[in-house]
Amino acid sequence: MDTNSPSPVLGIVPVKGFAAAKERLASRLDGRRRAALAAALAARVTSAWATAGHPLLVVAGNEEVAAWARARDLEVIPEPSGGGLNGSAHAGVDVAQARRLPWCVLHADLPLFSAADAAAVAAAAGPDRIVLAPSRDGGTNLIAGSTPFEFAYGPGSFRSHLWSARHRRRVVVVSTGTAVDIDTPADLEAAAAHRRGRWLRPILGWPA
Repeated sequence: MDTNSPSPVLGIVPVKGFAAAKERLASRLDGRRRAALAAALAARVTSAWATAGHPLLVVAGNEEVAAWARARDLEVIPEPSGGGLNGSAHAGVDVAQARRLPWCVLHADLPLFSAADAAAVAAAAGPDRIVLAPSRDGGTNLIAGSTPFEFAYGPGSFRSHLWSARHRRRVVVVSTGTAVDIDTPADLEAAAAHRRGRWLRPILGWPA
């Protein structure tokens, strides 16, 4: 047995339906391109986590997403009815707890997230420890832990999650890959301008 191998961390990626995704980009992209972008973002995030050598679970918001995940040989469970993002996170953590695995809930819209980011987060996870990655607007793009956690997604969620983790060691991760998400046209253009975001440029009609 290789004692230097990292312990597996179950990556939990909630994915809403692609057709209604990224409506705040409507001034920049039509519905077809927004759906394609949402699927491409989810593919990159899940691929980065899997490339880092860790198991993965997609919490699917609808059957379209479930079929997309199964076509990529990804394990999938349905989003709990009426649960939203908090419910999806709890459902994924329940699976991790049943398997006695640490877990990481990460958003599906991180265009610059890499396998190196995934490996660093997984390595930071540990007993009595909560790893948090803030978004640029005060949200939370990633949370990792090993025990049940009280999720509080919504505006300003990073502050709420810091409070939820007050009785455990809190590890805050700030990197380009974990901090950059896509909500607005300005977010999309900023990500496309980054060297790791070159893949986004054709979506915007920019030269690659």
